[in-house]
Amino acid sequence: MGINNIEKYSFSYSLAKHIVDFWHNKVFYREVTLLNTQNIPDEGPLIFTPNHQNALMDALAMLCTVDRRLVFMARSDIFKKPVIASILYFMRILPIYRIRDGYESLKKNEEIFQKTIDVLTDKNCALVILPEGNHSGIRRLRPLKKGFARIAFQTEEANNFSLDIKIIPVGIYYDDYEAFRSRLIINFGKPISVNKYYDQYREAPAIAINLLKNELSEHIKSLIINIETEKYYDLINTLRRLYEERLAERLQISGQKKKSLPAQQLIVNGLQKVVDTEPGKIDLLDQKVHQYLKNLKEIKLNGVYRIEKTSLGKILSLFCLLVLFFPVYLYGVVNNFIPFSLSIWAKKKIKDPQFKSSFLYVVSLVAFPLLQTLQTVLVAFFVDHWYWVAAYFVSVPLSGAFLIYYNNLANKFQRALKIFKLFRKRKTYMDQLQNDYQEILNIVDSLLHIDQADFEKQTR
Repeated sequence: MGINNIEKYSFSYSLAKHIVDFWHNKVFYREVTLLNTQNIPDEGPLIFTPNHQNALMDALAMLCTVDRRLVFMARSDIFKKPVIASILYFMRILPIYRIRDGYESLKKNEEIFQKTIDVLTDKNCALVILPEGNHSGIRRLRPLKKGFARIAFQTEEANNFSLDIKIIPVGIYYDDYEAFRSRLIINFGKPISVNKYYDQYREAPAIAINLLKNELSEHIKSLIINIETEKYYDLINTLRRLYEERLAERLQISGQKKKSLPAQQLIVNGLQKVVDTEPGKIDLLDQKVHQYLKNLKEIKLNGVYRIEKTSLGKILSLFCLLVLFFPVYLYGVVNNFIPFSLSIWAKKKIKDPQFKSSFLYVVSLVAFPLLQTLQTVLVAFFVDHWYWVAAYFVSVPLSGAFLIYYNNLANKFQRALKIFKLFRKRKTYMDQLQNDYQEILNIVDSLLHIDQADFEKQTR
């Protein structure tokens, strides 16, 4: 597949996509949730415009969940080597040339523009443009670039504004940017018709582009966790998780996993209003949260927000489970040691935190199936019966999945044991930490007046 037929059906691409989809949706992420898919039109030319916080994973989030042949736009400097360019064209990625690439390079945009027309006029295709331009691991929408708007207006202009191109705002939310088996939520916003700005574009294209850009920005902000304050960013980012369970209990939404994003949005937006209107109160809350987290760090309970007393019976039951399943764990370690080691090594080698999950995804996608298949072939040389070979082939990935469960169980046991010991040795200190936690929740309660109606409105 080259640039000339990038929008056409390809059997090899389709086969590769099925593999990528499976690994992304069923293996790499524990849960992929799609919200408001009814906002995606069944027909007509579409440009999907997601926020960009997690490098390659943002593109994969779209590729593996949208039921169209997607063509992506990316900066041109990654296309310099012919071999790389061929791979990128196969992956349905088109280059965008910028002034920094050289004035002569801008002329190449004409060819790219013609291909975007081919993509947008093919009923089975859609464009994906990440309008922030580059990625950043900050839960905030950054200023949008104008490229998506220019492409949309120029394509409409070339077709006498007869296409009725729709811009689809998309919010991508990661429970954890880096972790394997975390949760992913993709939130689709209501489409924006480019033709809405037809009159403004005829009179002043630059104004129309800015109007469309500003409208898209507001739409995306409503779909994501958008912490606008710089000064209190860390505070609000902590409280969206620390207070989430309390809010769920108040509104009786516990267990509804699809609702975690709306709940966190209500917390963030509510606290942002307090920052703007009552900075004195937010300062007091900031001091208390900072001290609480500092105290947790001193007893090496980083990442733990809520401290709950653990009974000896619970600790013993966790220990028994670990002992009972240890042989299965050992089998998983022996048979998955190399691919897991490669994945851990790959993650450590990457300096940019937002590229860690992208690199881990690619390495795991290649390493696990390849090495597990090679191991099965090796076993087949020593085992006479095919059904034992088949059983081994099935058991290896299952034992690899069990490794993750067992490690989580072991971490839960270690944390519970640590807290149990702390309550026995430093009961007064731990009781005070629990009181500090409740005091923080009470302060947030007094600042945020979120009711069921607010939550229902947020989930519409």
